[in-house]
Amino acid sequence: MMMGARVAETTAIEWTDATINFWWGCSKVSLGCEHCYAEAWAKRVGEQLFGVGVPRRKVKSAWTALRKLHHNAPAFDQQHGRRRRVFLQSMSDLFDKEVPEEWFDEAWGGVTFAHGVDIQIVTKRVSYVEKRLDGREWPKHAGLIISVVNQDEADRDIPRLIDLKARLGIPWIGLSMEPLLGAVVLRPEWLAALDWVIVGGESGPHARPMHPDWVISLRDQCEAAGVPFFFKQWGEWLPVHVDNDVRWSGIEFRKVGKKAAGRRLHGQEHNGFPL
Repeated sequence: MMMGARVAETTAIEWTDATINFWWGCSKVSLGCEHCYAEAWAKRVGEQLFGVGVPRRKVKSAWTALRKLHHNAPAFDQQHGRRRRVFLQSMSDLFDKEVPEEWFDEAWGGVTFAHGVDIQIVTKRVSYVEKRLDGREWPKHAGLIISVVNQDEADRDIPRLIDLKARLGIPWIGLSMEPLLGAVVLRPEWLAALDWVIVGGESGPHARPMHPDWVISLRDQCEAAGVPFFFKQWGEWLPVHVDNDVRWSGIEFRKVGKKAAGRRLHGQEHNGFPL
């Protein structure tokens, strides 16, 4: 039952329309993984699928759901005036090294098959992408997003992503900067190659606050370079100017929860998408 819950034609994730998972489970490789939402969700429904050496769980309904989205694409396109966006592996990582090769083969088969929708792939393992592909072509209806939570990850992984875009012919690439854990300066040559930047704060009981200056800086960098910017959420902590729970570099934060904190920056939503 749990597995079917994350093969969905609708989703609460603001930057996509649907989620498809060929398996659940992952292991932590980044500071951003520390309070993983997928791991927490799995534990709430009694599943232990996250960690090094922990077996992942196949989702039997993935192909059926993906075929349905693909075959319903013309009706969706006509109704919405655009193609449906599908986030692949929202509860895992497509390029997880611990997943059997045949599982990846099946999932990649799904990626190439579903050309009626726009596939969004997010990974924390950009250095393993080309090895896992092993000569397979990258389809024109899929984009690649990497997770970047601080400057160190940006410096290490964004050049790798841009190199993959050029060599594999990836139509668009982006950054998922959620949870954003520090200020990040995007170099001009990076911004010239990037097609999308998503920024968001952390949610959950152990969430870390996100300084508004970090978000504002990234918004301004993207706007100056003409890169679509999407502000997903403040997360658990909302910056305010009254006495409350946390003080941080002159900014005060109140722990109000994701829903109450919302996703407005200076009173405005930022909903940029790649063309």
